[in-house]
Amino acid sequence: MVKFATVGAGWIVDNFIEAARAWMPDLVHEAVYSFRKEEAESFAAKHQVKKIYTDLDELGRSDVDFVYIANPNALHYPTSKKLLEYGKHVLCEKTSVVTSEQLERLYQIADENHVVFLEAMKTLYMPQMQQICDAIKKLGNIHMAKFDFCRFSSKYPAFLQGEKPNIFNPALAAGGLMDMGIYSVYPAIYLFGVPQKIDAQATFMSTGADLAGTALFDYKDCHINICWSKGSTSGHDTTIHGSEGVLHIENMEHIGNVYILYSDGRREDIVCWDDSELAMKYEAKKMLDLITDFDSGKEFYQSFRECTRKVIAVMEQIREKAGICFPEECYQI
Repeated sequence: MVKFATVGAGWIVDNFIEAARAWMPDLVHEAVYSFRKEEAESFAAKHQVKKIYTDLDELGRSDVDFVYIANPNALHYPTSKKLLEYGKHVLCEKTSVVTSEQLERLYQIADENHVVFLEAMKTLYMPQMQQICDAIKKLGNIHMAKFDFCRFSSKYPAFLQGEKPNIFNPALAAGGLMDMGIYSVYPAIYLFGVPQKIDAQATFMSTGADLAGTALFDYKDCHINICWSKGSTSGHDTTIHGSEGVLHIENMEHIGNVYILYSDGRREDIVCWDDSELAMKYEAKKMLDLITDFDSGKEFYQSFRECTRKVIAVMEQIREKAGICFPEECYQI
């Protein structure tokens, strides 16, 4: 049995807990952390968990094996750092850190304490991603791709009424790119590697956070356009264009239906999305496997870490090009 604790009380934590309980009986939700006692008590009651913590050091000294972190972005690094120092395995929601320097420090602490640190980009854990990799080989010479993830935020009306929700607060390293754009940046880097050149622009809110934006990745023979927004909803359709046809991915957030439309009019279905599938089960399963038998998953672990290195470096470049800035404390080590 592997015991885990959760940090955060949003819907994404609900989804992770649901996936873990449904698919991995050996993965037991043992504790809830929040610096607000009332929030911790409410979330623990919701999930029938008895142990709550309002102090990270107490959580670090507890008997839980790993911690799933989904608090605001600016808190990801200090929370992960402390728990890794206590010898806890950590799965941290995207975007896990603000800078490459922070990421390398977390990797160093994890290695020193012989524990796992991974970013929770769920699509890279899904077997459907390998099906996409195989399908791309059928497209011939690829010359263009478009990655789109725009979704109207449930917090946007509150902003329009004069409030300042966490997700639109730069002091928390929040905004459209860090919350939505990352869903496109990750697969773009995973599938095509680091671009030779990056350009980016963003639309800003009165809070200073980016609401929406675009980035252009320039490769030798291919251009990739990335689009994100928290102020409107699109079809989330990602397309990869080649000389033999176009690969369509209906939703890169959880890899929806995937198919190829060939140049001669034929259609080949690659992935048929099951609405009942709990997409987060794969990252939960990978954490369980790495904790219980690290050697068998070591190759995956190292390759995933390397991909995260590339993604965080690219995210820094996008923010620089687009003028997306956070307060100084968000960059501290």
